This record gives sequence, structure tokens and C-alpha cells, in this order.
Amino acid sequence: MAQKHTKRPSTRFTSSFVNTARRKKQQKIVFGILTVVLGIGLVGSSMFWAFGGKGDLPTGPRAADVQPEATLEEKIADLEAQLKEDPQNYRLVLELAGLYRDGGKFQMAVDTYLKAMKINSEDANLRKDLASTYFLMGEYDQAVNQMEEVLKQKPDDAEAHYLLGQFCAYRSDDGRDVERGIRELEEFVRLQKTGLHVDKAKQYIEELKANRAN
Repeated sequence: MAQKHTKRPSTRFTSSFVNTARRKKQQKIVFGILTVVLGIGLVGSSMFWAFGGKGDLPTGPRAADVQPEATLEEKIADLEAQLKEDPQNYRLVLELAGLYRDGGKFQMAVDTYLKAMKINSEDANLRKDLASTYFLMGEYDQAVNQMEEVLKQKPDDAEAHYLLGQFCAYRSDDGRDVERGIRELEEFVRLQKTGLHVDKAKQYIEELKANRAN
């Protein structure tokens, strides 16, 4: 009997590859003389948009009474240990891949996402996470290919159009395709219709068109 997988909430709508691409350019300048470490912004799940301001300070238990949160490395070690006991646990595999990405271990994240794909190849969100990681690594063709696979199965997946648009328009190699990026972002706007991310997509479209005209 096929293993049943619960649907995961999507997180990539909180990601901004525009800011990521800009940070990547800055990193190349800083590290170009040494070794370019490709960690463009998404660096750590900071590929996620930080919308909203800082909230009020918590008024819960005193700091002395609060147990320190496990570090990223501790969380990774814990998940790795759990997966040794249950290597086919889809949720754990995905969580570990996300932590690898958060820690800038992009190749390990990719390898782990590919392992998850062997368990469940039909999860569109998995492909989006994998594509986002490929983008961070500068593996732009791989990122685009994963989004194209999603859209073959789900042509009206607004989020996939949104990501593909940014992958095409903001990649930093000879494969950059601004026109396609604009089309994909416009399709996202058409499908999604309203919302904060629609407003951001419209802003990106305006900027891309303006830059194209210059």
C-alpha cells in the first residue's frame, strides 16, 4: 500500500529572490578575491521575506526560567539520529533538508530533497523547495526545470509561476530571460488576483519593464 503523506503548508510565498539576488551580487564582490561561497541571501531560510515589524517583547516567563533553544547544529544532529531509526519518514527528511538549507549546506539540502523525492515524487511543494535551493546554489537551469515539472502537472499553480518568474528574471548568468520572467509574474498576478505577494509581483514587473526600456 502506498504511503500516505500529509499536505505540507507552503512557505515559499514568503521568499524573495529579488533581495536574494542583490545580496548574491554583493557577496561575489566581497568573496571574489578569495573563494566565492554561493549563499545568496536565501541564506538560511532568509530567502523568506521578513514582512512586518518587530513585535512587542514577550511578557512570559523570566529569561532564567526559559530553557535555551537548541542550536541549528543540534537540531540537525537530532534529526539525523531520528532518521537512522526511521529512514523513510518523509516529514523528517523534509525537515532535515530545510535545516541543511538554513545552515547554508545547500548540496546536503539538495541531496536530502532528492531522497525525499524517492519517497514521494508527487509533492509539488517538495519540488519548489528543491528548486529554491538549486537557485541559491547558482544551479539556475535545475531550478527552472523543477518549476517546469510542477507546471506540467499543475498549470494553474500560481506559486510555481511566481517562483519561475523570479528564477528567469533574476538569475545572474547568460540564461537570464527577463521577458519570460515578466510573463510568468504576470500569470501569477492573473491567477492570484490579490494579496501582498501580488503587489510585490506587480512591483517587480514594473521594475523589470523599466530596466528593459533603459
